[in-house]
Amino acid sequence: MRATVPALLLALAGPALGAEAWVTNQGDDTVSVVDTATGLVLRTVPVGSKPAGVAVSPDGRRVYVTNPEGHSVSVIERAGAVREVPAGAGPLGVAVARDGRVFVADWYGATVAVLDPAGAPLATLHVGQSPSGLAADPAGTRLYVANRESDTLSVIDLHTLATLATIPVGRAPFGVTVQGNRVFVANVQSGDVSVLDSTLLHEVQRLPVGEFPYAVAVTPDGGRVLVTNQHSGTLSVFDGPDYRPMPDIPVGDYPEGIAMSADGTRAYVAVWMDNKLQEIDVAAGRVLRGIAVGESPRAFGTFLTAE
Repeated sequence: MRATVPALLLALAGPALGAEAWVTNQGDDTVSVVDTATGLVLRTVPVGSKPAGVAVSPDGRRVYVTNPEGHSVSVIERAGAVREVPAGAGPLGVAVARDGRVFVADWYGATVAVLDPAGAPLATLHVGQSPSGLAADPAGTRLYVANRESDTLSVIDLHTLATLATIPVGRAPFGVTVQGNRVFVANVQSGDVSVLDSTLLHEVQRLPVGEFPYAVAVTPDGGRVLVTNQHSGTLSVFDGPDYRPMPDIPVGDYPEGIAMSADGTRAYVAVWMDNKLQEIDVAAGRVLRGIAVGESPRAFGTFLTAE
């Protein structure tokens, strides 16, 4: 029996492409670009020294990678070109606002560098000691900066670049993300996650997690919160508006960055010691597959593109 024309065209087209995961590999100074539909590494991009932070621009045209030991940011055009631009001393976290401006946490300088989309400097913001994770809210109004050595979260007005508030959180805050009117901060030393109300600008809840929580992600509907625990090798999971704790998910040796798929069904976790990107079924609470990437992946930030 002959195949129909639509079926034949689908077969010739090959497998559907998914979102791309841009995984920073600290051990070999590269970024692995993974097709999340097939699990294949599409290409490997050389970047600067000891890449850590990563952020995909909202329009998907560029990817920004921090190189802490190179004191630079790699500006990667998805079409292929890569440029290195200076970015203070020890740049770590990076975030891109809705208008395309790039914000880079300067770990050693207690500052945040503001760059235009091409990587040119625009301003320098003063925050707390050892800024690490950054998150820009989807509305384009605020930037949240976790200051590890100050035990605080800086809240920046993206229109004026003024500091609106400096909020005490847990000990050694590191990863941060925003979902609706809630901000989530992973506190590596106190072993918990601070939940903050972005309207009232104060902490409303503290969620106990595993050892050395590093990064946090939330499903698009806000229904589940997932936290990577480096020293426990697990994901902590919380469900519903009351953040009911679910069973931990073992993911491997030293999980670091985490990102959520656009539909909220999958989470992707960079596992540093295993050299893998783990794909997690969020509803089932289990690992679906491990994808081999480069050496010592970190993927600290927003590393998934839209499908």
